[in-house]
Amino acid sequence: MRNNDFTSEIEALRHQVQNLQDQLALFQEKVGLPSYRELFERSADANLVIDGDTFVDCNESTVKMLRYANREELLQTHPSELSPEFQPDGRISYEKANEMMALAFARGSHRFEWSHQRADGEVFPVEVLLTSVPLGNRNVLHVAWREITERKRLEEELRHAHKMEAVGKLAGGIAHDFNNILVAIMGYADILKEGVADRPELAEDAGEIIRASERAAKLTAQLLAFSRKQDLRPEVVDLDVLVGNLTGMIRRLIGEDIEMVLNNASVPLPVKVDPGQLEQVILNVVANARDSMADGGTLTIKTTRGAKLGTNGVDLPAGRYVSLKFTDTGSGMDSEVIARAFEPFFTTKERGRGTGLGLSSVYGIIKQSGGDVRIVSHKGHGTTLEILLPESTEPLSGTRAPESDSKSGTLGNEFILVVEDDEAAARLITRALEREGYRVMVAHNGDDALTLAEQNSWSFDMVLTDVIMPVMSGPVLVARLRQRMPDIPALFMSGYTDDVLERQGFSIEDVDLIRKPFSPDRLLSRVRTFLWRRSSER
Repeated sequence: MRNNDFTSEIEALRHQVQNLQDQLALFQEKVGLPSYRELFERSADANLVIDGDTFVDCNESTVKMLRYANREELLQTHPSELSPEFQPDGRISYEKANEMMALAFARGSHRFEWSHQRADGEVFPVEVLLTSVPLGNRNVLHVAWREITERKRLEEELRHAHKMEAVGKLAGGIAHDFNNILVAIMGYADILKEGVADRPELAEDAGEIIRASERAAKLTAQLLAFSRKQDLRPEVVDLDVLVGNLTGMIRRLIGEDIEMVLNNASVPLPVKVDPGQLEQVILNVVANARDSMADGGTLTIKTTRGAKLGTNGVDLPAGRYVSLKFTDTGSGMDSEVIARAFEPFFTTKERGRGTGLGLSSVYGIIKQSGGDVRIVSHKGHGTTLEILLPESTEPLSGTRAPESDSKSGTLGNEFILVVEDDEAAARLITRALEREGYRVMVAHNGDDALTLAEQNSWSFDMVLTDVIMPVMSGPVLVARLRQRMPDIPALFMSGYTDDVLERQGFSIEDVDLIRKPFSPDRLLSRVRTFLWRRSSER
């Protein structure tokens, strides 16, 4: 009997609300205004009326948003049924909802974000506006919900982009300082190895130092790749051909217990990338897929042309893109791991099994090449990683001969001005050049270099200078030297990332630059080649 009385009261209240709405509609019709009912129904936002803990009315947008069959079914639900048990901040939805409604009654209105639940169980975010409206001797709540799923997605992408940018800047700074240290470690270890060639055990020890420093240099290169500041040498290559040429290495990398399926586009897929770096990207992704399939499985590699994206492509301008997909049947990733997959040093592997730089370098190289990387994965159901690269309209490049790192075999006799503010690096460079027969004078800043040039009658055959130094930068120094020696060749060296160099007004495309860290052999090869090329141009 009491339930029947309650139902009668609800029906009476609904009739009362309808009567008020009808009266308002008549008034608005007389003065030429749209009716409240029309505004209520036509709103794209969900609109509801709540009295106490009961739904009194709602519009069609509410029904669609919550995916109920009809308005009547929705109005029969209790408000607590439309929220998950807990909100994102960990609070119980029922308790927090009562607090939000109390604030709305106290203030007149209250706006906040909330997680609601559709009829099929899907939880989604909304912005809620509660407004207290007098009705007779009490107040009811007018409720407006605006779904903000897309806004939340964009906010999360922006936060992620800012985080990656900040970590990238940190990585670039660490890489620069580490590169300067490695110049001395690699160089002196190389000299030591030659000096103890007649003592195999000591030569092997020196060799271990060299190999360890080379591994450290590779880690530095991965950090620079993540920060998108690596020195890339882009060429127009056929992605399909590049992937095909790597199949033998990929099969050896994944082992016999993993089947590889290659789905080629069988048409040219021209992309402008650094071929060596893209090969490293592919091998890093393959290694990651292999590690996720500890008990064997299948790795499918697919290339596709003609993926055309509009301006709504994530982090990509409108245009045509080539797709490279890797799909494995491994352990998969949950949403939390996916969100951190590209962070440097983040890994789910056991301690000592990985550096956490594989996917971060993939991310950096592809981003620096104008593309994007996307991951779709579910825990226990494998992973698909897709690389998108802009399709190039330029002709394919010819084969580029690799630059030799070996010694030239010819002793030099040129007079070289070395300008390096790091004393350990300066000593190493001087020693390496003098052993090869070059005459060397060292300055630790630009002012000292100008003084030495004047004292030696401006007679240097070339200048080898760091880019960023105290007192005077390398480019400014070279400009000053060329006032007296217009034809002096200048070879720059730096461990800084491209963005730092560009902020100093240094264009890496217009100069000769050797990147730190470098071995003595690498330095000598560059100096010899540089001097030979300059002499042949005269």
